[in-house]
Amino acid sequence: MTEAGGLRLFLDRSTNAKSFAQAARELCPDVLTIGDLYGVTPAEAVQDQQWIADATADGRICVGADKAILSNPLELRAILEHSARYLVFTDNNTPTRRRIAHFRELYEHILPLADIPGPWAYKLTRGGLHAVPADALQARLEQILERANKRSGE
Repeated sequence: MTEAGGLRLFLDRSTNAKSFAQAARELCPDVLTIGDLYGVTPAEAVQDQQWIADATADGRICVGADKAILSNPLELRAILEHSARYLVFTDNNTPTRRRIAHFRELYEHILPLADIPGPWAYKLTRGGLHAVPADALQARLEQILERANKRSGE
């Protein structure tokens, strides 16, 4: 089993709150936020595809709360192309204190994911971690692109 020292996290804009970052760092010694990497103000303009590529190249598991990333073709393509690993809370409207508690509850289940190569995503739900493997991500991307092609051909 991976120890906390083997887990390297990257917090995106949706999990970049100081209190969440501090709580994550209490559990995991290697946490980088999007603000740490790019600067707080410039981070607002960094495209999701860019930070996914950069965080993945640095060996980090991305953590976010915008589940729409799993239905956006640009982000799905970035996850697949860069073999990203992504943990996503399923409700972006959850208060940070509840998100922190949820992350703490799931942390022991998150640790072993450091040893699993990407691409993959896991949804952090009230029922636990739910895997979205590479083939499911690819199928989502293909369905989205197919629907877009049908709409543009109408």
